[in-house]
Amino acid sequence: MCGVSLRIELHRHIVWPLRGGRAPSCWACNHPREELFPARPDNVLRRGAGELSYNEFYWQYMHHNWPVIITDVSTDWQCQQWTSSNVDEGDDNANANTGLAGAHINFDYLRRRIGDCPVPVADCNATYFNSHAKAELNFHDYLSRWQARIEGEAEVNSNVARMKTDDNLYLKDWHLAAQMPSYDFYQVPKYFASDWLNEQLMAEKRDDYRFVYMGPKDSWTSYHSDVFGSFSWSTNIVGHKKWLIMPPGEELKLSDRLGNLPFSINEQLLDEHKVHYFTINQTANEAVFVPSGWYHQVWNLSDTISINHNWFNACNVPMVWRNLLSNLKAVRKEISDCQQMDNFEAHCQTMLRASFGINYLDFIELLEFISARRLAALADDTRSSSTTTKFLLFDTYKMSDYHVQHDLECLRELLTLMLDDPSVQQSPAQLSERCQRLLSQLAAQKSRI
Repeated sequence: MCGVSLRIELHRHIVWPLRGGRAPSCWACNHPREELFPARPDNVLRRGAGELSYNEFYWQYMHHNWPVIITDVSTDWQCQQWTSSNVDEGDDNANANTGLAGAHINFDYLRRRIGDCPVPVADCNATYFNSHAKAELNFHDYLSRWQARIEGEAEVNSNVARMKTDDNLYLKDWHLAAQMPSYDFYQVPKYFASDWLNEQLMAEKRDDYRFVYMGPKDSWTSYHSDVFGSFSWSTNIVGHKKWLIMPPGEELKLSDRLGNLPFSINEQLLDEHKVHYFTINQTANEAVFVPSGWYHQVWNLSDTISINHNWFNACNVPMVWRNLLSNLKAVRKEISDCQQMDNFEAHCQTMLRASFGINYLDFIELLEFISARRLAALADDTRSSSTTTKFLLFDTYKMSDYHVQHDLECLRELLTLMLDDPSVQQSPAQLSERCQRLLSQLAAQKSRI
């Protein structure tokens, strides 16, 4: 979508109509909210991209940390060419696996369009320390093994005397967008454009959280919640996925005496433990929004390709902070016998980054980056009398002035919360001073409004 900019409008908080039930405290804050909240529906709703506005999605789903399925989101994506049903009749790939059980995967086009680069795969038939065993294959080798599996299943179904392959390899967490930045094979839907995590990582050309998943029928992802306590979104390009997903806290009903959660779940297990959960059947051209802290397990019921992001923003960054704090406490407990060593706090931060993925320094740098961008945008708007930002999110989306102000207000609240925590005072890298300096900058900006 190069050369095109779209405006994402955020307005003041709208109220979701009450459907029985009462308003609980907001999950992301330490004080009760006055806004109304809906009673839990019996299923995860489907909303069409043509009728769901950005503003409605932001307040009704992201702000309330509630899942939704958004339909018709990937119709115009270039990666629709990864499916054989979208090949032009004159294309020399028109013979892509016609008549096979997996004819919807255009293996020839994928080989021609994407080089034979190394890709990460998980073996769904093997476990290694409570996760699927990991390996690395060349992409074209992976496609060949996947195609052989499909052909083997087709011949078994046709009573041909040939054993189907035992491979159940799931290509996961592939940074294709970062590896091929000139290949615009998808566009981030507007609903997911406010993405502080990838906004920073992409600008600084660091490893991001934009992924491609490709997997055969019966491949699956084990029971988990997403990294950092982030949101995630997953759009099926082709195929059918089944999700079991549950609100935060329900996973505790499944923990053993040591607090360990199961590697895999099913409906029988959830029913036996009286877990409140939802089942999602996701088909092609649908995006599933997974809120923060919602544990889930996912199965590919057919050969499937999806685009996935992890991200956080003003709605859920308080939860990321709480998870960061909780993991630091766990690290300190783990090495509590070393408290008298020199640079104990610095060692804790090193271990925190290794176990959680980020530490306090990474977190404050992200907050500084987001603040600087939005403060600069407001300064530009003041000079030009514009009501949208000059920078683009994912090279496409401009933020409205209210959206920028809302981000900054949430940053002020978060920094105030952080400065009240003793671990920030004890942290190396002058974290307390940096938080105070940033809060002062944001307070000065607010006073000029």
